[in-house]
Amino acid sequence: MGDISKLKIAIGQMDIIPGQPSKNFETICKMVEQAKGMGAHIIVFPEMCIGGYLLADKWTDEGFVDYLASYNEKVLELSQGIGIVFGNVGREYLSPSHSGKDGRRDRYNMAFFAMDGKWVTRSGDAVPGKYIKALQPNYRMFDDDRYFTSALEDHGYHQDLDFESAYCAPFVFEIDGESYSMGLEICEDLWSGDYSYDQTAHYVKSGCDFIVNISASPWTSFKDEGRTKRVMEHVREIGRIVPLVYVNTVGMQNTGKNVMAFDGGSTVYGPQGQILARCRDDFEQDLEVVSLVRETVMQPQPEHKTLEAIVKTLRRFDQQIFPFKPKWIIGLSGGIDSSVNACLLDMALQDKSRIVGYNLATKYNSDATKANAYNLAQKLGIRLVNGSIEKLVEASNDVLGIYGYDPESISGLAQENIQARIRGHVLSTFAQVEGGVIMNNGNKVEIMMGYATLYGDSIGAISPIGDLTKVRLFDVARQINEHYEQEVVPNNLIPNMTEDGYVWETMPSAELKDAQKDPMKWFYHDWLVDRLTDYPGYTTLGVMEQYLADKLASTQVGKWIEFYGLDDPKAFIDDLEWVLRQMRISVFKRIQMPPNITLTRGSFGFDFRENQAIYEQTDRYRELKQKILEMD
Repeated sequence: MGDISKLKIAIGQMDIIPGQPSKNFETICKMVEQAKGMGAHIIVFPEMCIGGYLLADKWTDEGFVDYLASYNEKVLELSQGIGIVFGNVGREYLSPSHSGKDGRRDRYNMAFFAMDGKWVTRSGDAVPGKYIKALQPNYRMFDDDRYFTSALEDHGYHQDLDFESAYCAPFVFEIDGESYSMGLEICEDLWSGDYSYDQTAHYVKSGCDFIVNISASPWTSFKDEGRTKRVMEHVREIGRIVPLVYVNTVGMQNTGKNVMAFDGGSTVYGPQGQILARCRDDFEQDLEVVSLVRETVMQPQPEHKTLEAIVKTLRRFDQQIFPFKPKWIIGLSGGIDSSVNACLLDMALQDKSRIVGYNLATKYNSDATKANAYNLAQKLGIRLVNGSIEKLVEASNDVLGIYGYDPESISGLAQENIQARIRGHVLSTFAQVEGGVIMNNGNKVEIMMGYATLYGDSIGAISPIGDLTKVRLFDVARQINEHYEQEVVPNNLIPNMTEDGYVWETMPSAELKDAQKDPMKWFYHDWLVDRLTDYPGYTTLGVMEQYLADKLASTQVGKWIEFYGLDDPKAFIDDLEWVLRQMRISVFKRIQMPPNITLTRGSFGFDFRENQAIYEQTDRYRELKQKILEMD
């Protein structure tokens, strides 16, 4: 085989705009020309780089799928003088498309390899230039089997053929008189530890010179470590691998309820899993020429990746979904949620004239929070409109009287919700008048607990912090102040940690009644929400088992269990059941919440999926509860 040290591979880490193949093709054309100018032999683009990956049921639109597939020939024509690896939907493979499981013609998630205007040949009986994704994710927000026919499934129509020679054979090509063998795979194919077939191991054992994995892998916390960990697992399982070029997408795509951030982070791994090159992983497009045998490009990683993810994704959401540039309307209460969101808008939009804050006070709003809102708006240089909704609250009570209800006899909670819904109503009216859209200020703990009034706190076009617990929000607030090099998010909203717990100058409050404080046990409930939603997660039983075995006391959360008195078994059970009840009775609210920017492996929507059934507790739950209550 050829000397791979002579190969110059360009990584085309694209910002892919879903549903816009003409714009994506323009980017491909520009990058191909740049790669040629840099002396690259091959340029590699990500998975589904023509039309995007997360298109939901648009994948069932036969005409649009055919339109996307038509670009395959356009890229083929573009390959004169260079090799191009790219991902797109494909229609046919071994034979004309047949009807798939949804009654429509088969669609394949494919990788293509063209060079000098021709599809590159493969060893064995495999179709030239085309590779079908073998392993398809069907967990979290992924529904690949709903939309695509995998190589394993397609083989069922051609069982007379050997699977590996017909579907998974390497690509063979020549450059400067030397012959090379390349394995080509798509995203999930690398994560084969969860499946019965290992595409990467097959390529290594078949003697490939190198492997290219094209991907559209959304970023969530700890994803970077997960990618490298999986490569190292292959090294341990096989003994060594061949150089692996991992090329990922950047940009924003969405499932409807989940707005996904793609960070890039394209990487070249050596035979022992060592990193030889790494592109930008700050959610920005990049083009780098890399070597397969020596260290070349090492782009620095962002210091605060969660903040980077929210800002860049919010910016792209605004650009893609609202290209007419409406104003963004935000209820600026002076609390930490709205303060952080106002800063995120300022950082994302980079146009202060498009942000309008409204302080919608009632008689319960404190001078401290009103001052917070004013000072923050002054420092950001955004417009803030101050006012009071008290007259509307009084008018609502008058209307209740007209309908035969005595406002004095109505519960305090109903009165609180009247205020919250009026705020939603007023913000909606302001948005209509200003020709704008509303920012949702809910955080993950509040959304989990149902601490958000429907049609009041739950309105908006997007929830940037809807997948952040309050504790993670504190970190983001500090990072925002670092970015601005001054106290923009008021420090009085961020707790000061002590040896025993924390001290809060201005505790979180909905400010809907006198001296109101949020009912959450901060830090502990943040941890619990993460545990109950994370994929694959502890589950309720896992939390109870760890508590019973006294395994939580020695962890960081053990401090908060003691701080809140939950080392008392009865208090622990009472609190756990309160959380589970709040979670259960507020599912209908979460279903109606705006889409969130997904930052964890358990964001509400199509990631952490819920229905409105009421599930009885299991025998194991009752057994663990009894054992905990009987603890000394």
